[in-house]
Amino acid sequence: MKVWYYLTAMLMLSGMMCMISPASSQEPVALTIYVHEGDLDGALLTGVTITGQDGNGNEFVQATDSSGVAVVQGEPGVWQFAFQKDGYDILILKYNATQTEETAAYLIKSDTTESDTKDLVTLTIYVHDGDLNGDLLSDVQIKGQDGNGNEFVQTTDASGLAAVQGEPGVWQFAFQKDGYDILILKYNATQTEETAAYLEKAA
Repeated sequence: MKVWYYLTAMLMLSGMMCMISPASSQEPVALTIYVHEGDLDGALLTGVTITGQDGNGNEFVQATDSSGVAVVQGEPGVWQFAFQKDGYDILILKYNATQTEETAAYLIKSDTTESDTKDLVTLTIYVHDGDLNGDLLSDVQIKGQDGNGNEFVQTTDASGLAAVQGEPGVWQFAFQKDGYDILILKYNATQTEETAAYLEKAA
């Protein structure tokens, strides 16, 4: 069985790994791929989505079965792969597939853990008409970015409120509704809380 190793057996640049195999044949080939967790001695992983292109640019999509194995068929040449599974870093690689063979790869768990998820904050935003004592406004579109630059889009409901979740830090907002001036603001969101804003009618 051939395997895709990290630095010892191949070059890894920006998450891309390349390995050179013997000269190519012209017959279609099939790769039987075993996908492990953590390293090549790790448990086999089910439900890993494998997408890519064969040596002729034909796209493929496969997933590892209950045994952690997937079979991908295509034209010989340099194949491109992307291995994806929730909770693991995406693995991108190229492989010179020249013959039908067995091979293996492994995925590393993502740095995002359950404790990271608990650090998210939620802002419940009430949007008023004219000032903070004005009527609550429905259908106000709220666009912006959280403290880590992740974009969000929400719309106030019939009660004039919207809940936005993201990572703490300085958030950027744009509030928009037909007939009202656009409101642009920044807010230092450090905890889950309720807050308010208001829109002024366009001149």
